[in-house]
Amino acid sequence: MGILDNAKEVAELVKKYNDLDLYQKIVDLRDEIFKLREENLALRGRAKELEKSKDISSRLRRDGNVYRLKEADGSESGPYCMTCWDADRKLVNVIISKDRFGTHFRCYNCKKGTKSNN
Repeated sequence: MGILDNAKEVAELVKKYNDLDLYQKIVDLRDEIFKLREENLALRGRAKELEKSKDISSRLRRDGNVYRLKEADGSESGPYCMTCWDADRKLVNVIISKDRFGTHFRCYNCKKGTKSNN
């Protein structure tokens, strides 16, 4: 039985004794418990996001004007947009194109493009 169920049970017992002021206080308490529970879930979700971001940051390697991500098997994925990761913590693949002037990277999320002379 959870805390909300306990509060609901207490409210029902108080209701039987016909004490409206106490009943209202119990209902208010139950609402506060519900809000705290929602806030707790949101904070847990945010903590999980931050842990994931920290893990990704530790595995990112800068390669010119893009990032590459070291995978568990030792391989690397990417390239990823530096702007999107640095600003919004989003891993966004960039499109690579090559021509006689070099290699070009283009992000379709933030619209940034870079050129490498490799």
